[in-house]
This record gives sequence, C-alpha cells and structure tokens, in this order.
Amino acid sequence: MSLVNPPVHHLVDLDRCRAVGDPLADGAVAAYFATVEVEHPGALFGLLVQHTKLAPEDQVAPIRDFLAAAAEPPVWIDEASLERGQDFFNLWVAHHFSAMYLSSLPSSYAAAKGVQVLHMTSRLRTDTERRLNETAQFLMDISAPGAFGPGGVAIDRILHIRLMHAAVRWLIANDPSVDHVDSEAPPLDSTDGFSWSASWGTPVNQEDLVGTLLTFTVVVYDFFDQSGVLYDDAQIDDHLHLWRVIGHHLGIDPALVPTTRAESTELRDRIWHRQHAPSAAGAAMAAALLAQSRAHMPGPAWKLMPAAFRRYLGDELCDMIDLPPTNWTRHLFALMTVATKATTHGKRSNRAHAWLSERIGHALMNGVLAEMRHGERPPFAIPTHLAR
Repeated sequence: MSLVNPPVHHLVDLDRCRAVGDPLADGAVAAYFATVEVEHPGALFGLLVQHTKLAPEDQVAPIRDFLAAAAEPPVWIDEASLERGQDFFNLWVAHHFSAMYLSSLPSSYAAAKGVQVLHMTSRLRTDTERRLNETAQFLMDISAPGAFGPGGVAIDRILHIRLMHAAVRWLIANDPSVDHVDSEAPPLDSTDGFSWSASWGTPVNQEDLVGTLLTFTVVVYDFFDQSGVLYDDAQIDDHLHLWRVIGHHLGIDPALVPTTRAESTELRDRIWHRQHAPSAAGAAMAAALLAQSRAHMPGPAWKLMPAAFRRYLGDELCDMIDLPPTNWTRHLFALMTVATKATTHGKRSNRAHAWLSERIGHALMNGVLAEMRHGERPPFAIPTHLAR
C-alpha cells in the first residue's frame, strides 16, 4: 500500500487500509511456506519461528532478504529523540505496565473484527500470563538503552513480531481448520470452531496494526492524565517518535502513523468509532485478563480491578467486553491520583521524588515477578537498566 502522506488523518481511507496486510512480509512468508511440506499448515508457524533463528547464510533467500530490507532504519529517524522516547518509558515503567493492563489491552479487545485474530490464535485467551509477560518483555527490550544501535535487540524483536503477523495471515488463508464465512458481523455467541469473514478485512491489516500502536501511545497518555502521572509535551513527542520507528519496522505505512498527540487522538477516535462493538471473542479475551488478575492479586486488592477498568476505559467500552460493574472502591481513585501526582511531580529534576517513584516502580515489578514465578525462573527478566 502506498498512501499519500496526508497532514491530517481524517483524509486516510481506513476501509482501504483494512484490505492491506504487509506485502513485503507476506511475500517472504508465502515463499518460505512454499518450500516446506508438513501434514498440517499450523505446524508451519513453529518452523518459521525456528527458521528466523538461523544464521543469515542458512536462511532461505526470501526470509533472509526480507530481514535485511526490513531492518533498514527510516530516513527521517532522529536518534536523540528516539533515545529520549525510550527514557520516557523507563522513567514511568510501572505506570506504563499499569496502562497496558488496565487500558491498552482491554481497549483492543473491543475492536470486534480485529480481536477475532487474537481469539483464533488463542494465546491471550488460553495462555494469558505468558503472553502478558512476552508483551512486557518486548516493551522493555525495545526501550533499553542502545536497543536500536549496533548489537541491540530492538529490530530483531520487532521483525520477529512482523513475521508472526504475516504467518497468521497465511495460516488463516490456508489452514483447512479455518471456516471462511460470509457473516458481516463478528459473532456475539461463542463458537467451537475458527472462522473468518472477508467482510472483516485482511487479518492483522493496516488499520488494526496502527490501532494497536495507538493503544501503546495515546491510550497510555490518557491513562497517565487520569491516574495523575505528570510529564511534559516534549516527552510525548519523543515517545511518539519511538513508536513511529517501531511502526516503520512493523510494516505500517508511514503515512498512517501519527506524528503528534492531536493526530493520534483523532485517528484513535476514528478507529474506535468504526471498530468498537460487542463480540464473543472480545468478551473471552477480557474474561481471561480478569481471571489472570484475580489469580495473582490478594483478595482486598482485586476488588479494585472492576472499578479500575471502569475508570480508565469508561462504562460503554467495559460493557462491550462484559467487564464487571464498578463498586465502592471507585472512591479510592481520587486519593490514588493525588498520591501519584505527589510522587511524579518534578521527577526529572527532584532527586527525592525520582528516588521514591523509581523505588515504588521497582518494588511493584519485583512483586509481580515473584508472584508469577511460583518459585521458578521468571518468564522474563527485567533488563539491567531497569533492575538497577
């Protein structure tokens, strides 16, 4: 797809974007799968994962050529802004994870067409904890100092995800266990099998890709505003630049990725207005997320969760994905917001505040990991720059 680069995103044809996946990655994956024969198409997914770990000289030409081309940085990259964007994540790491859990992920479940892919791949529904850990690890890896430089891991992590997206598109098109239906609307009732309708667009299409990117940018900033995190506009500009670079390597058309918070908000609202609707898949994803929190949080603290989702998502969105009603704990959030403002005010310039906020974030992350590991090795490790 080659969109005209518009100065305002209401000019972008989102219907057209739903019909486009990622031609470069899709071509490489199709060529790779054409060289491999297995009894069931689903087994090809694991083979592709293993293949990407091979040395370049041992990879088939389509995958090797794709990885080399897709790793090229955009001509407009600003290294200093990119690093400051990483700093913004690291400065508020615990708040970013709270936003991911309470706002970014559940808001994406309300996208009734796009969430069908998550439901079909099952990872967030049946292996919620591991998938959340992988998402957290991805965010920390791409935000580590030097991650985009020589020897850094960011581009490798991003391109791995990009190839997985292409593999999912290929499998939905070619796996005989997927029933291709004519239904216009995603089902409201659970079904035993897997189905896909052409009316939903291409799986993991350009609109869904940029919509997901927006859940890790403007949705996070709105969460910060509601929860009392204090920051400045320059930090937002840098963080958006970081995600523009990520979007470039994910195969999102650069013309589709907003460059300002105002554009991001406008595009997010357009996509939500078009795509948010009730669906059985969205409710299943939300139920898995809620069950995961209940399994790991002590009883008194878990009572905060329904009110937290309602506060940060709003009643309309929560009702779409069948999240429970709020309760008396909603009255506690005003005090929590005051406390957050107190601990984040002047964090960059006030060492005492920085020390307190970083210790709180460190303790929270360690507590989550300790609860999840159950005496075993944690599913992911906090990078050195965050565990310090």
